[in-house]
Amino acid sequence: MEFKNPILPGFHPDPSICCVDDDFYLVTSTFEFFPGLPIFHSKNLIDWTLIGHGIERESQLTLSNKNPNAFGLYAPTIRYINNRFYIICTNVPHIGQGTGNFIIWTDDIKGAWSDPIWIDLPGIDPSLFMDDDGTVYYTGADGGIFLTEIDLVTGETTERLDIWAGTGAADPEGPHIYKKNGYYYLMISEGGTSYGHMIVMARSKKITGPYEAFEGNPVLTNRSSNSPIQAIGHSDLVQDANGNWWAVCLGIRPIAYPRAHLLGRETFLVPVVWKRDWPVFGEEGQVKEIMSGPLPQTIKQEIIREKLDWLTLFGGNAPYISETQSGFELVPSNNNLSDNQPMAWIGVRQQHFNFHFSATLVTPLVNGEIGVTAFLNPTHHYEIYLERDSVLSLNFRRRIGSLWKTEKTILLVKEPKEVTFILEGTPSTYKFSYQVDQEEIERIGEGETHYLTTEVGGVFTGIMLGIYASNPLSDGNRLRMEKINYYEK
Repeated sequence: MEFKNPILPGFHPDPSICCVDDDFYLVTSTFEFFPGLPIFHSKNLIDWTLIGHGIERESQLTLSNKNPNAFGLYAPTIRYINNRFYIICTNVPHIGQGTGNFIIWTDDIKGAWSDPIWIDLPGIDPSLFMDDDGTVYYTGADGGIFLTEIDLVTGETTERLDIWAGTGAADPEGPHIYKKNGYYYLMISEGGTSYGHMIVMARSKKITGPYEAFEGNPVLTNRSSNSPIQAIGHSDLVQDANGNWWAVCLGIRPIAYPRAHLLGRETFLVPVVWKRDWPVFGEEGQVKEIMSGPLPQTIKQEIIREKLDWLTLFGGNAPYISETQSGFELVPSNNNLSDNQPMAWIGVRQQHFNFHFSATLVTPLVNGEIGVTAFLNPTHHYEIYLERDSVLSLNFRRRIGSLWKTEKTILLVKEPKEVTFILEGTPSTYKFSYQVDQEEIERIGEGETHYLTTEVGGVFTGIMLGIYASNPLSDGNRLRMEKINYYEK
């Protein structure tokens, strides 16, 4: 059956997957955004429903605000071991309490997850593997790939053993171990999470090695190709209830030449078959937009989305944002979009190149500003906003690195009852408009998407479409944003 990639569009990097009976569960990285580690469920590997988050309580850990787009929750692995779900992950950087590698667990995949069990090991990209005798192993990346036994209750580990340095390419990372036909297979990523990204494999008769690299490496990559999908890497394998194998991996979809991408690293699906005791990914070892394979179900699964998947920055946003029946109430924060601090900001992933995002302010603005933003990080964002200082005005502003400018200001001569902020996107342009009291929609400005791409301003995340409110005087009133819409055009 044919299917279309990506299976999770927008900022959903570093996917990890497990199968329990005929149910699939998948988790991805979230870096500085909260709640963290979204957990998706599917019956058919194509249609995914968000069912919770591994990190949803601010008491579980602290997200660093020191290096946006580069710190936070890296590369989780999800596994089902002895009737319990585990996620193992890294909270970067390894500095201070509540950072480093950790395990969380739950007996109810739709319920709450435990507080972290911290692991005294360096590196990133931890993974878990349980052998036939019940021993659980931890693999991680720290210059190369290392292995240790781990106690899932205490997080204690045995002596670390370096097991593979990779094939010689840069950045060996993202290790996972699988066992099949008497072999231990070690799958890793190399080449860095950019256009040289690739998946390579090695195997051994002993879990401790030595590991023999596959002569046909890389087993999966879109490097050095003209494919619209690039940077394929960080993969995980799963076997379905019918015995068929699949891989999930991250990739990007550049929008221009020279190549640049703005949706972030997305999740893709690839069918896998085994030939001569090595896995074969797809038809040519590449990820394609349209692929085919023996999907576990041909019936389309209903995707239940009662509301958008909202995220905040760094956690700590509770004083500023509360959900209402028809939207959100925001208390303007002293911090603004250019501060690396929690603030009155909440956003959703941009998941489509052509989209509409809008929100309507239904309360008067006393002081400060409130609006809608296309946000990559504190130094790269565009926004339309209503501002009151000595006058009331609608404004369009762009920040690109150390440069920022309010490009247009429109004075309002009368107090509006409501203001709708509109952001529409194409692959090349973000277009900002407004509507005052149901009058005609007016364009206020536009900006190139290129300056908000990862290649220009980011590292590991993608564009977020958000609402925000800020006030340097800290005397702003509570503001209600309603009629919030996001959809593909």
